[in-house]
Amino acid sequence: MTRHASHRRSTLLLVLSLVVLGSLCLPVSADENDDRVIEADFVYAAAYPELTGETALLVQATSWTADTYFYVISFSNLSPWPLGNLYLLDRYFPPDSTVELTQSWELESLEPGESQSIALHYDEGPLPDACHQLELSWGEGWSAVLMDCGKAGTSTLWAIAVSEEMATYPEEEPLTLAEPTGKSKLGIHVTRNSDPAIMAFVAETQPAVVVAVGDVGWLADVKEASPDTITVGRFEVADQTMSGDPAERAREFVEAHAGLYLANPGVDYWLGWNEPGIDGAEDMAWYAAFEKERVIAMAEIGLKTAIGNFSTGTPEADEFAAFLPAVMAAKQYDGVLAVHEYSAPRMADGAGYAIPGIEANSQAGSLTLRYRYWYDTYLRHNDLVIPLIVTEAGIDGGVLSPDYDGWTTFTGESTDDDVESITLDDYLTDLDWYDNELRRDPYVLGFAVFNLGDANGEWASFDLTAETDELAFIRQSKEE
Repeated sequence: MTRHASHRRSTLLLVLSLVVLGSLCLPVSADENDDRVIEADFVYAAAYPELTGETALLVQATSWTADTYFYVISFSNLSPWPLGNLYLLDRYFPPDSTVELTQSWELESLEPGESQSIALHYDEGPLPDACHQLELSWGEGWSAVLMDCGKAGTSTLWAIAVSEEMATYPEEEPLTLAEPTGKSKLGIHVTRNSDPAIMAFVAETQPAVVVAVGDVGWLADVKEASPDTITVGRFEVADQTMSGDPAERAREFVEAHAGLYLANPGVDYWLGWNEPGIDGAEDMAWYAAFEKERVIAMAEIGLKTAIGNFSTGTPEADEFAAFLPAVMAAKQYDGVLAVHEYSAPRMADGAGYAIPGIEANSQAGSLTLRYRYWYDTYLRHNDLVIPLIVTEAGIDGGVLSPDYDGWTTFTGESTDDDVESITLDDYLTDLDWYDNELRRDPYVLGFAVFNLGDANGEWASFDLTAETDELAFIRQSKEE
């Protein structure tokens, strides 16, 4: 039963009790053609007590015994502010604590001057010597507990002082700052330490991160030359099929690599799989269980993990939701989240675009800056904002077509007429833009430009080994 009404304090009357007298039942009858009016005697009414000028939420509770037992609760908002998400839980219990009856009610909003009521029906009542414990909550974490031990047939009134702070939702602190701050977050991804220019770059620029694959022993030299650089290591994995028990697979994976891990203390965080093939939430749930157990197993041998390592443009919104158990484990054991972010022909292409299932955010993107969707939509609201490392970043034409590769694919006359041509300077400008964007996100530890140290030419179109001076300029151009 819900009743809507608006009142001003000066005219509010509180009905303290209702008594139905047998003498008022007159021997009359009525039909649709003959209305009869029955006069009722006035029983009792009283003005609301003086509230000393405070704004308040009034709560009135009346025990009503008729053919069955009702507990009628009314709320009156005497403040100038709407009270949102009002929730009531009534716990009804006698001195015997083994018996407890509960009912709940919620209101999306109680507007200024508005009153609403609910009649809670308890077939078992009234219970002898019982009390109603009313647990209220509203707004952003405000609550009150009221105890009513009045006898059946009586009313109780409470006045809860309300302030503007209680009525309004505090604005969330943005995860993404308005302006870049701090040092550059530029780092490098190295497939092999095959050129002296790589360690020279490390020593000169003290990069934010260095990611190495396969050949990871030299990361100890990185830590010696640049102690604050975060190092991430990964070994190639032949089998990334999602089959069998994920926890068992994770344990087997860690056991198979544990010797190599422990032999390379220069690595801060260990990656597992590379760009896992996720096809739907069910796959992601399997992978989340795998990563969760990998985090735990690694922690048992004193090592930290980088989880995820998702390919650019993935996962989808519903898929990432299924990954949260792995993020919870990473938070517990000081892990980090890892993603890859590429776009083409410019790194900002796709910035500001929505992804399916999440409303567009002008600060995020469908390819680069996609991670902001995960942090703003899922992680912040689940207290799971863990550090992020973009373990690969740059220009990758594969987001457009299999016919394109790295940044050099788009230079000169090698592109189609409908695809923008770029220069090395354009690419460096893009890396500088991306660096500044990540500097707006305090939880981002750094990003690794792909790629340096391409000894066999496999990643020739991505290679920047000869451009370490230009990368150094980006890194060194930003002060704290």
